[in-house]
Amino acid sequence: MSGNQKVVEACGACGRQYDVTHLPRGGRVRCACGSTLEVRHVEPHAPRTLRCSNCGGNLVDGARKCEYCAAQISLREQRLDAVCPACFARCSSGARHCMECGVRIEPQALFALAEGQTCPRCAGELRDRVVGNTHVIECAACGGLWLGTAQFEQLCRRTEAESVAPGTFASGLARVETYERQKYIPCLACKSLMLRRNYAGSSGVVIDACRQHGVWLDSDELERILAFVRGGGLDRARARQVEQLNAAKRLATPPLTGDVPRADARWELGAHIGLSVLLDLFGD
Repeated sequence: MSGNQKVVEACGACGRQYDVTHLPRGGRVRCACGSTLEVRHVEPHAPRTLRCSNCGGNLVDGARKCEYCAAQISLREQRLDAVCPACFARCSSGARHCMECGVRIEPQALFALAEGQTCPRCAGELRDRVVGNTHVIECAACGGLWLGTAQFEQLCRRTEAESVAPGTFASGLARVETYERQKYIPCLACKSLMLRRNYAGSSGVVIDACRQHGVWLDSDELERILAFVRGGGLDRARARQVEQLNAAKRLATPPLTGDVPRADARWELGAHIGLSVLLDLFGD
């Protein structure tokens, strides 16, 4: 299996689909339904075109289009760059259903929490929690939350569109002490120490983030971030970023007079903007 291909496997009991790319073969995952899923990393095989990848309906042998939804059937035109989490046939990353077994492919696989994995902040027990349409990993002791990168971005967008009510993610658990928050903690997926940064550059909420996998938010940080978003904080952050980029362009433009700007001034502003973009990784 390709080293950079996302590996998704389904729970045999309930069908929930988990991203297990970061886990070794034989690793065990606790499913939200209470079952245990063993990571298999099965080698994918070429699919037999038995189901429509658009609607999941049965296909007549040799058919060129689906008789249910009229979608065109052509393996040649598809990029088979993903794998079905149920039967492990290759499929398109944009497919809604596997063309071999017909299982519905979730657009966003759940993060697979390894059995026995503990909270990176306090070593407490981690558990799955579903809030509305959002699946999160929560510490039962300190109330910290883990969200994948795509989950976090989508949640902020939904909040900006006023579809997430205030207080939705309140944990009701004890607030983490300030000195504990200042420690660098490892990513739940890759175990590398995460960056600590001010969300959107001006929210005042310093979060722990892994560029590749997601964010860890202490007990009250998600609600504070969503309040910042509801108050127009992302709009202000975007406007500030545009101003900084425009300033950089003006500084990079050769002067019309004979005066030559200091080279270190250009470098300093460029470095500041580069750092700002890094810190605003999840801000847009």
